[in-house]
Amino acid sequence: MRGMNTHAVIAAAALAGLAFAGAAAGDDVSALSCRTPRGVTFRITADGLSFVEFGGRPVAEGSWSVFNAEGWFKDAGTGKVDTKKLLRKTIAVLGPGRARVVHDRGDVRCITDYRIEGEDVLISARVENNHPAEPMNVAGFGGLTFHFDRPPEGLMYVQHISYFQAHGVGLCHPGHWAKIGGSYATDGRIGVGTSPRATGLMRTLTLWDYADWAQGRREAVPRRRLMYFAVGPVPARGARTFDFCLRVSPDCGWKHLLDPYRRHFAETFGPVRYRRDGRWIATDYLNHSQQAVSPSNPYGFHGQFRRIDTPEGAKAFCDKLVAALSENGGQGAIVWGQGGDDPRGAMYRPDFDVLPPEVEAQWKTIAARFAEAKLKLGVTTRPRHLALRKDWRRDEIIDINPLDPGHRAMLWRRFESMIAKGCTLFYLDSFGSSFEDVLLMRSLREKMGPDVLTFAEHQCDAIMPYSGGYSETTFSAGTPGGEGDAGPHYRLWSGLRNWEIYEYLAPGCQMASRLYQGEKDIPKGFETPAAFFFGQRITPLLPVSGFARLAETHAAQQRYLRPDGKWKAE
Repeated sequence: MRGMNTHAVIAAAALAGLAFAGAAAGDDVSALSCRTPRGVTFRITADGLSFVEFGGRPVAEGSWSVFNAEGWFKDAGTGKVDTKKLLRKTIAVLGPGRARVVHDRGDVRCITDYRIEGEDVLISARVENNHPAEPMNVAGFGGLTFHFDRPPEGLMYVQHISYFQAHGVGLCHPGHWAKIGGSYATDGRIGVGTSPRATGLMRTLTLWDYADWAQGRREAVPRRRLMYFAVGPVPARGARTFDFCLRVSPDCGWKHLLDPYRRHFAETFGPVRYRRDGRWIATDYLNHSQQAVSPSNPYGFHGQFRRIDTPEGAKAFCDKLVAALSENGGQGAIVWGQGGDDPRGAMYRPDFDVLPPEVEAQWKTIAARFAEAKLKLGVTTRPRHLALRKDWRRDEIIDINPLDPGHRAMLWRRFESMIAKGCTLFYLDSFGSSFEDVLLMRSLREKMGPDVLTFAEHQCDAIMPYSGGYSETTFSAGTPGGEGDAGPHYRLWSGLRNWEIYEYLAPGCQMASRLYQGEKDIPKGFETPAAFFFGQRITPLLPVSGFARLAETHAAQQRYLRPDGKWKAE
């Protein structure tokens, strides 16, 4: 394949703000070198992206090529599509900052277009599978090793191949292990950011593999091998295009390095589809245990105001919560175990809308009291699961199939039933951090509209446009002078940096958290839990058992929020 005239390419590159150098005379150019406005040089050869340099020192070197990655993941495919042997490689320069590299590897031809824009290398790989019968279910790309001045820091997923072979593609993003689809790495001198591009909702994974897996050297060696996986089948005798973005910059700020991913995220998942309300929420656990079941307490509730299966208990419940919420600026309450403790197990039930008759009878009173006070009422749900009989006494849990219209309709009927009962807050138990959860939540949000708030127990970034997150927070006494710990602090289990990134990717998303427990008592004069939560733009969840903190929660809320629950800084 012939490229542009060398002189024409150099002239066009200059107009585009890129410094260009061709390595061969005549019409064909055997390599493309471009220097970005910030001084990073990218070099593309017949090996693909093969060299990155900054300040006269190499940042990365090697190659960039496709391989069949089915062998990396459990049950991903037969591995029969051969990509082991490189049979042929060519390059042609197509214009300023543009080159095309063709690799023939066994059964696969990969036609990769490189385009350098500003600080980014945009990589578009068309993978053609010439195997007569077998698909290639997972495409892998790699071959480039980064050299950092010191062990890099950032958002870098890394794990041994055996881990993926044991657990499968569910570890990819969006998922519980790879919660964020982009990545960034920096040594303070240079920063690297990566992002999928134009994938739609597809499982992907960027790995920063250790250059040396020897014990004691993994984190210490400042070299990392970049790898990218895309779980999108390339059919036999078919083709598929995979796009990827690599940013290399002396600006090492994580927001700058993740900016290409933020743009990809917005194109893929769109804006937040619910109206965030930052006001604090009351919580309570109503179910006790099977040991509490008796003729006078047939559903195993906690006593007194938690006996919502009796008129006296339902009135006491409303008296206690409605007054506390109304007088202290709360938005509403979410309860756990609204149906009591089910003898068939599964604790927080997938059939969360099925209430005992006695509870059903009192629920109208509870909903009416909350509605009269203009407060929200919420319950615990378990959206991903179905309960089936395991034996005569116990149930077992299986997953809902998000691609089955019947399953989605059944799940929506349950939410619809509780919304009809006055619920506009939902805790989503065991939910939020999988590819399947994102599919389900996207479908649910379309039907719920923006005024029903949900809080997923587990989060990945892709769930946040559709649902708020739920977390626990622990107070740590710290170890002053210890490595990496400056002293007492709060720890958000979802991760404060993850939460920062979620807000950066999905402005207007919501996180709610409660103080779980502390290693020690919070010192007098130390930042209160409410001040910590509101300072981090997190909605406090205040258990009834923690109502001693009502006044301080309300006071902190008034500093940060307007009466309608919107942040004053917005």
